Amino acid sequence: MPVLTKRPLRKFLIPAVALGAGMVLPAAVQHSQAREAPSYQQDVAQPTQQDHLRTEATNLNAQRTDLFRKKDLNGVAALYTADATYVELLPRLQVMMGRSQIQQHMSELITSKATDLVVTVTSAEMKGSGEMMVGGDYFLVVTGGKKISGHFFQVLRKEGGAWKIAMHAFARPEPVTPVEANEYNVRG
Repeated sequence: MPVLTKRPLRKFLIPAVALGAGMVLPAAVQHSQAREAPSYQQDVAQPTQQDHLRTEATNLNAQRTDLFRKKDLNGVAALYTADATYVELLPRLQVMMGRSQIQQHMSELITSKATDLVVTVTSAEMKGSGEMMVGGDYFLVVTGGKKISGHFFQVLRKEGGAWKIAMHAFARPEPVTPVEANEYNVRG
């Protein structure tokens, strides 16, 4: 029968018994355990600048979603800069300028029975100009619970200490508003 040395037993048994009994370990034992225990802190991924930027962009778009659900079109428009450009690439090409035109488009979506706007930010990156480039996917929920998916790209800019949307471009394969439906696939 093999003989066990006291060192391995002492190394594991004393701390286990002491902790199980609710005893405080002497500093010497705690210190030796600390030296021998692997550091898992290095295995935990530290947040990157892109993580922080994605969070900022996600929060801004979550605000927009919340305001859209509440049909607060003034609130939605306020998330854009005064000179914002809003570009619909598909299902038809349309360029809207400024908050009032963006607000009008959002109103058309709501009038067309769009009930939800769900955004997923997949990328965010700072540019030398102090602007943030953001990209991602989204879907609109329309009558009957149908989801119409698309993609978007934004340029965010700080205004008054808060991120605002200075440019927003999006594309989705299906029309939602009557104007989009009338022009959809016209040249077919």
